[in-house]
Amino acid sequence: MTNTYSTAYTRTNTAIYVADKMRSLMRSLILNAGLDPKSLADAWTGWVENAARKLMESGHLRTIVIEFYMPGAANASGRWDFPIRYDANGVDEMWVDTEFFKASFAKAPRPPSGCVYRILLVEAPGAPNVGLTSVPFLGLNGLAPREAGTVIATPDIMASAAYYR
Repeated sequence: MTNTYSTAYTRTNTAIYVADKMRSLMRSLILNAGLDPKSLADAWTGWVENAARKLMESGHLRTIVIEFYMPGAANASGRWDFPIRYDANGVDEMWVDTEFFKASFAKAPRPPSGCVYRILLVEAPGAPNVGLTSVPFLGLNGLAPREAGTVIATPDIMASAAYYR
């Protein structure tokens, strides 16, 4: 007798997985910058997780952004983007490349002492209302993006990373 097994992932399952792993990756990034991750934890439980998950479920989350800046500044001191794609990786598995992500920290400039950070979500047109308000990005003041590569993969949601230097 032959047993056959199949695994089905729903967009809800992968959105939960990606949101949880994104929080962990951003926590590592914040700790590497020498900053307190409490603001991340507060924002994540307060609004980010629910909004990001709902937008991923509908396929409308384009990017999760973390900006590092000096209080009152008009320009970012550093920034990381996590573009989200909704194409299958061709494999019925989910993974996070934490070591690859951490290796990219050395390539990105470390935010100066005294910086704070904020999380921004970029929605695609037609996104469902998840309670977000429009907030402008801080200026980049000459910072340019550098691709770091894919950091999270699932059967239908992929997240990559880009840092600004």
